[in-house]
Amino acid sequence: MPDHTWRLTLLAAASLALTMAHAASTTAMTAAEGPMAAAVARGGQLFDHARFGSTLTWVPDMAFHAKPMTCGACHTNGGKTIGTMPNGKQIPSLIGAAADFPRYNAKKHAVFTLQRQLAHCIRAGIGGKAPAYESPAMIDLEVYLISLSKTAPIGRNVP
Repeated sequence: MPDHTWRLTLLAAASLALTMAHAASTTAMTAAEGPMAAAVARGGQLFDHARFGSTLTWVPDMAFHAKPMTCGACHTNGGKTIGTMPNGKQIPSLIGAAADFPRYNAKKHAVFTLQRQLAHCIRAGIGGKAPAYESPAMIDLEVYLISLSKTAPIGRNVP
C-alpha cells in the first residue's frame, strides 16, 4: 500500500492557504468598509448640521421657529426625499445626483465636479464658506452624496 501522507499534507496546506486568503480578503473588506462607513456618517452629519459659517435662517411652512441654513434645511431627510427651498420651490431628491457629475454648467460656462457643485451650493444656497477642495470635510460630504448614488446609472438626469 503506497504512503499517501504527502497527499494529506498537501491537502491540509492548501486548505490552510485558502482559509488564510479568505480571512485576509474579509479583513481587507472590513477595514475598507470601516473608514468608508465613517466618512459617510461624518458627511451625513455635516450635510444635516453644518452651517459653514452661515448666519442665515428660514422658517419652513408649518413651523413655529426659524431653522438654521444647512444643506439639510432644503434637502430634507438627508437629501433622500424631495426637498423645499425657502422660496417654496420643490427640489428633487439627491438619490442618484452624484452619478451626474462631472457635468457642464451652461450658466457658469464651466465643467462642474461634484466638489465644485457642493462648494457652489454652500456659498450660494446657505450663504456659508465651503470647505477647501480635497479637505477632509469636503471629501466626507462628497462620499456621503456618492453613497446616495451607489445604484444610480452614471449620466442619469435626476427628475
